[in-house]
Amino acid sequence: MKQEDDVVKRIVSILRQEGATRVEVIPASGIVIDERVRLKCQVPLCDSYNRNLTCPPHAPSIDAFRKTLSLYTNAVIVQVSQPFDGVSDDAFALANRLHELINWGETEAFKAGYRFAVGLIGSCCRLCEECAAVNPGERCRFPFKARPSMSAMGIDVIATTEKAGLSVKFPVTDAVTWTGVILL
Repeated sequence: MKQEDDVVKRIVSILRQEGATRVEVIPASGIVIDERVRLKCQVPLCDSYNRNLTCPPHAPSIDAFRKTLSLYTNAVIVQVSQPFDGVSDDAFALANRLHELINWGETEAFKAGYRFAVGLIGSCCRLCEECAAVNPGERCRFPFKARPSMSAMGIDVIATTEKAGLSVKFPVTDAVTWTGVILL
């Protein structure tokens, strides 16, 4: 157990050094799943619905994710934040930075023996300008980098971050915050 704690502490420390604004470790049981989150992918219809391989209806079902989540012990909640003027598109550049951090943390956890470590990002995957999902039968161009969002899995990001002592504010006014998670 001590060795596992040291691995998690090292990952948390490096995530902070690499630009994460906040990183907190909570029990995986603290992840809040709510079917209404997934409903918001369809009502109103999100522009990524059925147009992104990491979004619904391509993402695992909420029931399947709920069962799988019960097999994890810890959740490393990662946030990146920056001031937002409401005009520029820098918010999505920050989402991409979160995606990089989540992938890095997942890889490091895997190397350290967490063979089932999995990362989930904020927002939809934006690795490609146009996802392969729009072309039936085409496969993901970046299968080892693409990750679904927390919301695509039915995770209530606001309730989960509150449980971790963090926050996300909507609507975005003066600062944008993206949240991801690495399950261990």
